[in-house]
Amino acid sequence: MTTKHANIRKRPAAEQNRPPVRPSAKAVATRAALIELAAEMFATNGYLQTSIRDIAREASLTTGAIYGHFRNKAELLAEAICSRTETDLESIPETSDHQPQHVDVLKRAAFRFAERRQLRSLILQGAAAAITDNETRDRLRDEQLSHLQDWVDRYEANQEQLGIDPSVDIRDAVLFTWAAEVGLGVLEALGIEPRSKKSWADMAARFGQSLTLPPLD
Repeated sequence: MTTKHANIRKRPAAEQNRPPVRPSAKAVATRAALIELAAEMFATNGYLQTSIRDIAREASLTTGAIYGHFRNKAELLAEAICSRTETDLESIPETSDHQPQHVDVLKRAAFRFAERRQLRSLILQGAAAAITDNETRDRLRDEQLSHLQDWVDRYEANQEQLGIDPSVDIRDAVLFTWAAEVGLGVLEALGIEPRSKKSWADMAARFGQSLTLPPLD
């Protein structure tokens, strides 16, 4: 009796147990440089207007070399957004014995909003492409959900120590904060920006304070 899987060749046991090959330092450096270059080109020229061939030409590589590091342009965009997110955004603070820090973190991050202009531009470019490109949509959705869930998990783990009201839905609070960040990118594309760093930071601090339990009398 045959099955539809009958022609699938099993890998030898020795091959199955073989540890994954680690990329060389040169390969890691090349990949990082390509992500950085793609981020610049996508943000400046537009995601849809930038091809893998364009990136390869700018990097003095072949398109085959690019595909040796990334499956497609959607993966390259997602990696660029992930890299920018990790670089540009401050980590959620660990708990401490001192005053809860989440309000200060939000305020400092908001004050530095101008430093994340390229990140917002990349997300905006990706969102526009995702409307008609399912692969881009799925890849960026996974990337965004990964970061959002990490922030949610860390806030939920420290909710009591940070003095955040237990009735607050942490996931919605994180989504609200991130929606303000991404939405700012839409407004920036139209030439609309906050009046000042201070006023934008003050608004973020007010939101953070609204999540905090009132002090005990």
